[in-house]
Amino acid sequence: MQKLFSNSGKVFLVLMALAFLMRIFSFFRSVLDHDESTYIIIADALRHGQVYLRDVVDTKPIGIFLLFGLFQFLFGKSILMIRIIAAIWVAVTGWMIYLVHRQLLVPASASSSFNPAPVASGMIYVFIISIYSAYGLSPNTELFFNLFTITALYCTLTKKSIVFFLLSGFLLGLGFIIKYVVLFDAIAIGIFYLWIQVYEKNKLKDGLVRCVLMGIGFLIPFLVDWMYYRHLGLGETFTYFTFKLSGMYMMKPGWTADLKFVFTFYWNFFPVIIWFFYCIWDWRTVGSRILVLGTIWSILVTAIILIPGRLYPHYFVQFMLPLSLLSGSFFDPLRPVVRGLAWIRKPAIGYSLLFLTLLINTLVQKAKFYDRPDYPREVAAYLTSRLEPGDVLYTGDYNHIIYQLTGTSSPTPYIHSSLIWMPVNAYALKINQKEEFEKILNQKPRFILIRYPLHEDNPIHEILQNSYRVVKLFSTEVMVYERN
Repeated sequence: MQKLFSNSGKVFLVLMALAFLMRIFSFFRSVLDHDESTYIIIADALRHGQVYLRDVVDTKPIGIFLLFGLFQFLFGKSILMIRIIAAIWVAVTGWMIYLVHRQLLVPASASSSFNPAPVASGMIYVFIISIYSAYGLSPNTELFFNLFTITALYCTLTKKSIVFFLLSGFLLGLGFIIKYVVLFDAIAIGIFYLWIQVYEKNKLKDGLVRCVLMGIGFLIPFLVDWMYYRHLGLGETFTYFTFKLSGMYMMKPGWTADLKFVFTFYWNFFPVIIWFFYCIWDWRTVGSRILVLGTIWSILVTAIILIPGRLYPHYFVQFMLPLSLLSGSFFDPLRPVVRGLAWIRKPAIGYSLLFLTLLINTLVQKAKFYDRPDYPREVAAYLTSRLEPGDVLYTGDYNHIIYQLTGTSSPTPYIHSSLIWMPVNAYALKINQKEEFEKILNQKPRFILIRYPLHEDNPIHEILQNSYRVVKLFSTEVMVYERN
C-alpha cells in the first residue's frame, strides 16, 4: 500500500476510483435532491437566453447555475453526466485536501519516507461526502464551492508570489457567488494566514498586505455579478436577493433543535468525529498549524451553518473540509494514540474496514437508488408519450426534474415548487401565492402533477376538482391530472 500512495499522481487515481465506487449506483436515479434538479433546469434556461432573477428565480446566487450551465455546454445536459462530474469534483477536492495536509505536516513528519495522514484526510472526505444523499451524495452547492475553498487555501500555503494571493481571493470569490456562506471560509483562511505570519515568521505587515490582496481578488466575481445586473436594470432586484432576502429567509428553531441537528451529524459520521475531537485534544506532537486551522475553521463554519436556522443536513458539507483535515491527522505516525484507539491504525485492520465499508455502502446504495422504482422517470415517460406541441405542463408540488425529462418549460419562474407552495418562502420572496397560481392556471396547463393524496388545503384544490380529472396514479407517489 505504501507504494500505491508513494506520489500525488497515484493518490489522485486512488481517490478518483474511490469516488466512483462510492457513488456509482446514485448515477442513474432521476432525483437525489430537489436543489440539484433546480440547478439543472435553471442552467439550461440561462443557456437559452433567459435571465436569472427575472425569467427564472431561486434564492441562491448565480454562480451554481453558471457552473451547471458550463457543464451542460461542455458535456451535455444529461443527469448521468452531472453525477459523473460530481464524482470527479469530489475526487479532485479530496486530492486538494491531501495536498494541503502535506503542507501542514511538521518537518519531522514531512521528511519521513511515508506519512499516511494526508492520504487519510483525502480518503475521509471522499467517504463521508459519498455515503448519505442528504449529506453530500446529491450534487449541491457545498460540494462544488468546497473545491474553490480548498484550492484557495493551497495557494495561500504554498505560493509566495502576490499573484497567487490575488488568485486565492478570486477562487474564494467564485465560491462566494455560488453561496455566500463561503465568506466564513475566507475569514478562517485569512485569520490562519495572519497567525502564520505573526506567530511563526513575525511578519505582520507582509501578512496584512497579502490579506488585502486576497480581499481584492475575493471581491472581483461579486462586483462583476453586481455590474451585470445593474446593466440589465435589475440592480434593485440584485440588492434585495443579496442583502435582504437572507435575513427574511432565516428561522429560529431554538437551541435544542440546533443541538439535535449538530449531534445527529456527529452520530452519522462516527467514528470520524471521534478522530476529529481526539486530534483537537492531543495536538502537540504534530504541531500547532493543523490544530489552529482546523479549530478556527470549524468554529466559523459551524456558526454559519446554524445562523440561518434552516437545519438542512447538506449544510454540513461545508464543515467536511476542516473535519477531514483534522481527522486525517489521527493517522500521523508522530501522534501517539491511546490503547483503545490504536487498533484502528494497524494496516490489516484499517484496510479490512475500508473494504467492508465500501461493500456495505455499495449494497445499500444499490438497494436504495438502483433497485427501487424511479417514479419521476416513469411519470416523464408517461407524459412524453401524450404531450403534444404547445401543451403546457405544471409539475405542481411534485419533482420539477420532470421539465428536464420531458423537454418542457416551467409555466412559472419559480422552478423549485417550495418557493410558492410554502408560505414562509413566498413571504420572503414577496410572492403573492394566489396571484402566482392564477398566472399558472391562466396558461391552461394540460397536465398538473400533485403528490398523493390531494388535501383540501391544497391551494389549487378547487380548480383541480372542477376542471381536471386524475388520469394516472403512480403508486402512492403522485397523481397526474389532465384538463377536462
